[in-house]
Amino acid sequence: MNNGANHPSVPSPFTNTVEVKDHSMPALPLSRPPESMRPDRPEVMTAVGSGKPFDIQPGVRLECLVGTHNQARGLTTGIVTIDRSTALAYHTHTFSESITLLQGRAIVAVEGREYDLAHLDNVLIPRGPAHQIRNASDLEPAVFHIALASDVPSRTLVTDAFQRQPMLELAAGIEGAERVTRFLSAPRFEAGPNTAFIDFFNETLVPGIEMSGGYGLFSKGGRLPAHVHDFDESICIIQGEATCIVEGNRYLLRENATALVPRGRVHYFINESEEPMAMIWVYAGPSPIRMIVDEQNATVEGNPWRDGALT
Repeated sequence: MNNGANHPSVPSPFTNTVEVKDHSMPALPLSRPPESMRPDRPEVMTAVGSGKPFDIQPGVRLECLVGTHNQARGLTTGIVTIDRSTALAYHTHTFSESITLLQGRAIVAVEGREYDLAHLDNVLIPRGPAHQIRNASDLEPAVFHIALASDVPSRTLVTDAFQRQPMLELAAGIEGAERVTRFLSAPRFEAGPNTAFIDFFNETLVPGIEMSGGYGLFSKGGRLPAHVHDFDESICIIQGEATCIVEGNRYLLRENATALVPRGRVHYFINESEEPMAMIWVYAGPSPIRMIVDEQNATVEGNPWRDGALT
């Protein structure tokens, strides 16, 4: 997989919220998270095959990996499989939806505007517009990662007929409506050593959105610093093997297994394998802000929320 070396880079949107007077110097990590972020739920790791399955319609299946069934707040994510030559009917949501093609061929249509997706292209549809997903192959299923900015998702079927309008191959959507991120040409940035990240969507790219998310590639030894968020996060491992560390607990994730890291839990991901590792991350918040904390917080001994920890 391309490591992004030949793509333009952009400043990282990941913000260390520690205030510093000398902005020429990097902000130091916090000694511990604020007490106001004390979490009330544990992390949950879900392998494909052990999530909550739904038949959305004949030939279209969702395996929910993060959602209300495992106490997620403001977010639902999972894997959707669409049988060959099958279309998910036009529908609307009262919240935003993210669609990323993981396998096969697919067309996402938004009120008639048809986008032919390549591998790992992403379509972000804000609340309101009617949209449809079609498997463009008559030989194999199409597989997607989806994210919904709600922990109680619903949809309203739409019977209106839209005039079909095939969009140009590299079309990036319509301003004020859908946003399409083309994986091969998207800007990359470093979020940590030996990493290459892409922003798919956030409130800067899509004003008024309720969530944020993107793609991260970790070369051997690639990792993020220990950090916390003020919102829940879903992390789906779409390539290789990831080590997820949450306050001293270690988990190995692969093959679309997904971590739910609740608000306030100190965590980070690292690639301890010889091969590249990649993820799709989604936050239940409109801006991808992280609060960097001392690495000791990510250990069993330094867990800031353990019984008897100072507040």
